[in-house]
Amino acid sequence: MEESIQQLALISSVLGGFSFTFLSAIITKDSEKTTKYWLIVSLTMASLCFLLAAVGWTLMDFNKGISALKSHHQLLVKVLLLGLLAILASIGLSGWLIDKKTGVTTSVFSSIALLFLFTVILSRYINM
Repeated sequence: MEESIQQLALISSVLGGFSFTFLSAIITKDSEKTTKYWLIVSLTMASLCFLLAAVGWTLMDFNKGISALKSHHQLLVKVLLLGLLAILASIGLSGWLIDKKTGVTTSVFSSIALLFLFTVILSRYINM
C-alpha cells in the first residue's frame, strides 16, 4: 500500500507542477478576455489541489489505525479528483484565448478526456 501512496504523491506533484507552469504562462499572456480570468481560477484550483494531495500523501503516517488511514486517503482522492476536473476544464478553456475554432477543439478534447476519465478509468472505483 505504501508504494501506491507514494505513486499517488508523485503523480499529484507532477500534475501540480504542470498546472503551476501553465498558470504562469497564462498570467503573462496579454488578453482582456474573461476566459483568462476563468483559466487563472481553474489553474490555481488545480495547482493547489495537486499540491495538497501530494503533501497529504507524502506525510501519511502508516503507524496509525487503518480507519484513520482510509478516511485520510479518501479525502485526498477527492482533492485529487477536484484537481483533475480543474485542469481538464483549464485545458478546455485554453483554446478560447486564441479564437472560436481553437476553443471548440480544446473544449471537445477536454470533454472527451473527462468522459474517458469517469467512464473508463474511474468507473470501477465509483459506486453509484
